[in-house]
Amino acid sequence: MEYISLYRKYRPKTFSDVVGQEVVVKILKNSILNNKIGHAYIFSGPRGTGKTSIAKIFSKAVNCLNATDGDLCNNCANCLQNIDEEIDIIEIDAASNNGVDEIREIRNSVKLMPVHLKYKVYIIDEVHMLSTSAFNALLKTLEEPPKHVIFILATTEFNKIPATVISRCQKFDFKKITNKQIEGRLRYILEKEGKSLNDDVIELIAKLSDGGLRDAINMLDQVLSLEKDNATVDDVYNLIGDVSETNIFKLFEFITTGDIKSTLKSINDYYEEGKNFINICERLEILVRNIIIFNNTENYFQKEYENKLLEFSNVTLDYCEKISEELFNLINELKRTNNQKIITEISFLKMSLLNKEDKKENNIQKEIKVPEIQQNNTVSKENTNDKEPKKEEIDKNKSIKINNVFCGPSKELKTNFINNYEKIKEYLSIKEYNSLVNLLLKATPQIVTETNVLFTFKNNFDVVLFDNKISEIQDLFRKVFNKKYSVVAVNIEEYSEILKEYKRNIENGKEYKYIEEIPEETTNKNNTKIEKTAETLFGKDCIVVEWKEWWTMNMQSIMAQARKLQGDIERISKEIENTTFKYENDYVLIEGKGNYSINTVKIKNNQILEDSEMLEDVIQVGINDVLKQIKSEKDKKLGKYTNGMGGLL
Repeated sequence: MEYISLYRKYRPKTFSDVVGQEVVVKILKNSILNNKIGHAYIFSGPRGTGKTSIAKIFSKAVNCLNATDGDLCNNCANCLQNIDEEIDIIEIDAASNNGVDEIREIRNSVKLMPVHLKYKVYIIDEVHMLSTSAFNALLKTLEEPPKHVIFILATTEFNKIPATVISRCQKFDFKKITNKQIEGRLRYILEKEGKSLNDDVIELIAKLSDGGLRDAINMLDQVLSLEKDNATVDDVYNLIGDVSETNIFKLFEFITTGDIKSTLKSINDYYEEGKNFINICERLEILVRNIIIFNNTENYFQKEYENKLLEFSNVTLDYCEKISEELFNLINELKRTNNQKIITEISFLKMSLLNKEDKKENNIQKEIKVPEIQQNNTVSKENTNDKEPKKEEIDKNKSIKINNVFCGPSKELKTNFINNYEKIKEYLSIKEYNSLVNLLLKATPQIVTETNVLFTFKNNFDVVLFDNKISEIQDLFRKVFNKKYSVVAVNIEEYSEILKEYKRNIENGKEYKYIEEIPEETTNKNNTKIEKTAETLFGKDCIVVEWKEWWTMNMQSIMAQARKLQGDIERISKEIENTTFKYENDYVLIEGKGNYSINTVKIKNNQILEDSEMLEDVIQVGINDVLKQIKSEKDKKLGKYTNGMGGLL
């Protein structure tokens, strides 16, 4: 008996078999049920998400003699006919039939009536591969086809289809299938095949498929071909030519520790094994992103994965940013060159040396810190009181400040504070406060008490800057408002969670009580101690001046870069917000702005008003499409600023 691949064997036969495309299925079923069948459709979405399968099901459903609830019966003569042998359902591969001559044949054949079925259906797969001339030749036929003809155009690259073609078709967006849905389908197939696999293997296959069910089933087919009772995750990685998660962690460890020998050996091993360097770099980018999130949030990942990330808890945001930039550039280089091994080795050497450069900078700072002198002129151990506050103490103090803003908040106090907030602009011209004022102008006062203020920022970058300047900010507020305020800042998402927790606590009867803050040692005080000690050892002019110049130079550079980055992001964001994004089909016209607002919802076909459920579905699809366009545009234009940063900027 001829072997059939699992993805072909378990291809959906009816709409009820389809996984993960509920909206698309519902609209198509309703159109059949209400006899409102369009003449041309575009199915767009990632590979392996069911475009061709649904096209075949739809082509049989519109011709089914006993359709129930818009789905085919699979029992009538039309349903039982093999779709590959049915002459009235024509499937065309546009990748190999992309010329004008092939389109002319279609134009001539559409004039002929169906031989067996009610509708003659043309399924054109990978339609974006058609030439410009072929698209132009198809336009008139798409616009006014005979009543017995339906066109279904399937594509993975919607952006390559001319607008003139899109405007003549109903567009359906196919989304990636969730890992849970893929896992469910894989378990169903395993049950039918009388096979079993470990849960971690099934989960890994779903994860690696990247939302493509066909890819997942193919991987499952390969794993089952091993005929091993207990296939492991390493078996899966070896089958697809990828590197295991454990090895990705090891490779990143070699890079961060500056272990050049182990790094180069790993690259050489992966090269000899035929591993894909682009995949390795993309996996490393994901790891860098996860490290940043882990070091700045809590309980975001599963506990097991967080335990693995603990190893890199000391990796700085600046270092992650440098690594991410290097990986981004390397991926682009690898796509353009055949000499991948050498390019990869050079880039990974750079990344390994980055950490050494950072350590040198840290050593310079450490050398400036002069230890205290005992009376016998011997060097004493560093005084523990002079150490910087621990992260736990900083986080605890922030929690205390957040608690205190809920002790006596007042709308009147907030109004008065906001009315006087503009006064900080008076300090823009003063060099000492210029950067602080620019930062504070981005902040939004949310909660105000007699002594406490909570601010929000749109991104974590500004929150970090704020946290590093709290003492200076509070000093500025004393001058502006002539009173002492304790201030704290969070990003807008964190603020939302804080409010939810506050409401829960109030509902549960919790009473907020004022807590004394942990005293903060300012940079100025620490600097004074260093200066005095340096004077004792080397004289007044030797150390203090060099320290101040070094600090000023580096801080000016950092702040200049930060301001430029933030300015670029704000400029591009404003451009996108003013851009109009549009979705249009035979039924509706929907327009929205780049700030994720929907401005226009226009019903083009009044007949759809009779079916409220279908109307809701069509509008929902349109809104989702507009929002997807906005997100895609933001990802495209802001990607180079936020790449590998997990959205922290």
